Amino acid sequence: MVKGIGLEFRRQFGKIDQLIQKNKQVKEIAAIQYDQRYILYIITKEMHYQTPTYEMMFFAMKNLRQFCESNGLIKIALPKIDNEYDQLDWTQVRTMIRYVFKNSNIKIMIYSMDSYSKEEKSNIIKEFHTTPLGDHQGVSRTIKRIKQHHNWKGIKRDVLDYIKTCESCKVNKSGNRTVQQPTVITSTASRTFEKNCLDIVGPLETSHQGNSFILTIQDDLTKFSLAIPLPNHTANTIAKAFVEHFLCHYGLPDSILTDQGPDFMSKIFKECCRLLQIKKINTTAYHPQSNGALERSHRMLVEYFRHYVDENAKNWDDFIPYAMFTYNSTIHSSTKYQPYELVFGHPVKVSHTFSRKPQPCYNYEDYTFELRRKLQDAFLIARENLIDSKEKSKTVYDKKQNEISINVGDKVFIKNHVRKGKFSPKWLGPYEIISLQDNENVVIKKGRKEVKLHKNELKM
Repeated sequence: MVKGIGLEFRRQFGKIDQLIQKNKQVKEIAAIQYDQRYILYIITKEMHYQTPTYEMMFFAMKNLRQFCESNGLIKIALPKIDNEYDQLDWTQVRTMIRYVFKNSNIKIMIYSMDSYSKEEKSNIIKEFHTTPLGDHQGVSRTIKRIKQHHNWKGIKRDVLDYIKTCESCKVNKSGNRTVQQPTVITSTASRTFEKNCLDIVGPLETSHQGNSFILTIQDDLTKFSLAIPLPNHTANTIAKAFVEHFLCHYGLPDSILTDQGPDFMSKIFKECCRLLQIKKINTTAYHPQSNGALERSHRMLVEYFRHYVDENAKNWDDFIPYAMFTYNSTIHSSTKYQPYELVFGHPVKVSHTFSRKPQPCYNYEDYTFELRRKLQDAFLIARENLIDSKEKSKTVYDKKQNEISINVGDKVFIKNHVRKGKFSPKWLGPYEIISLQDNENVVIKKGRKEVKLHKNELKM
């Protein structure tokens, strides 16, 4: 009730005549009871066109305190007094109120509902949010700063809508909740070396033998893994190592899964796969969960190096065979078998102080039959264990899911994984969604290229 107090009082309470009949003088308080509360009118001038003085206001405030104390009022609400009719400085009025009511138990709430146009509201929010003094703070902090000087009905919604469309916030802030789509259970191979995963580790410290990278290969079913040191990660070097260290020992796989690194996406590597009739599958960019088992083996490899390499880290490639032997001879948590056993049909023999009794010998025919039977049984059990492990992981992961609904034509921002410094934007865009794919993936138009990304890499 700031402007047009008489009309507003009539609209709100309908007792303007009763108020007038109180016949109070300037500086006095006219009071009526309404719905178990008091409605107070502070009389500061005789005619509506007059301007109250600060002296008049001071005595009126003293009478207000006296009225409250006499009637046991401990909480009152006052309209903000500076308006186009009063022409009083609110800072001085507020100081006056604090002085008059100090050392009292009366709680005073000041209400103001200023009138602003849509453009004025936008300019105010812009001033308190986007300028260097605004600091692009969040909704709550921006509202608190604005309310120190302005207020209006629906301010929270206006600030929220403004910040939602702030381009600088979109590209530089992570947001309190990152997108986390439900896990998609990947297909599981049914035989050894049917599907293999490839990745590159590095660059590492250049070794004495001139190696700086590692090509890692893992069988999807058995989790049997290889690690091959490389001097570089060009497509030629990778293709040569893959043929010599894998194909010549274990044969042709049906498919291989790689990330979208330039070495694996090169024409040379693609042509190599085409000639060998190997289906090449790409993981989603910046989504290591697509190749999670191989990524976990990388952590094991790095931890192994920490224990055994020299201080200068120049001999790490000497320990690769031992690290991979340890990995392949250890029971895998997903399959419940040694990777070595699933490939060769028997557990790896290691040196122990106490050894088991030797197994009975077979002739070739018996051995072949027994080996085939054992491998078939082991494959079935390992595959069931692997699928069960994936389902359990999905259950745990999906408890924290925060899905995002995306349609073709939507504009989205993508995580910036190649930031050049702390002040580089965290998000890039916006880019347009041109298609939706399986496994929570989308395709965006990035310049002239089409890029496949997982939804976890996006925000609206």
